[in-house]
Amino acid sequence: MSSSLACEYDVGRARAPAQRRLDELPVSPTLEVRPALGEELPQLSNLLMELVPGIIAPFSSFRSVHSHSQSIYVVKNGCSLVGCFACLHLNAEGVRRLLDGSLSMVEPQSSCLAETGTRVEAIYAWAWAIRPPTNGIRAMGNLMSWLRRPEFEMAEIYGRPLTEKGLGFGHNLGSRLVESGLKGSGLWVSTRFS
Repeated sequence: MSSSLACEYDVGRARAPAQRRLDELPVSPTLEVRPALGEELPQLSNLLMELVPGIIAPFSSFRSVHSHSQSIYVVKNGCSLVGCFACLHLNAEGVRRLLDGSLSMVEPQSSCLAETGTRVEAIYAWAWAIRPPTNGIRAMGNLMSWLRRPEFEMAEIYGRPLTEKGLGFGHNLGSRLVESGLKGSGLWVSTRFS
């Protein structure tokens, strides 16, 4: 979860902000969040490379993942592209490999991804970024509105926050650290449902 989406959170403080569930986030009437069009992918890839530290996945992987599962989401404010939620829509095999640490984050295998229109077992926050001053919480609310479709209804959201703000964002939404086969991976899950 990118720092661009996060609320401020100081891990050294005694008090933490009130927690909310992902599906309770407010929706912005001025933002549009939807699967990206093919011609938007290069601009989204550039935005992620600019705003998210440590991205090493090649554009070919980005394009391949999206062509298989339509899981790269554009955030638009009017005509302006202001953010990207690059996700991996995982099938059962993808969840197993995510949890045992064998899922490639550079070139995810299509055998681990749910095809467009099929049931998604889990969503992995591959790389998320919103260009300031856009309200990332509102953009996330719009994404969660999209993810209430039937094929996503049981999918929890996993991620590896790369920044302190990203960690704070996850904490504020009730994320918890999960066991993973990859030591020191910092894999978190955000529970959408009680």
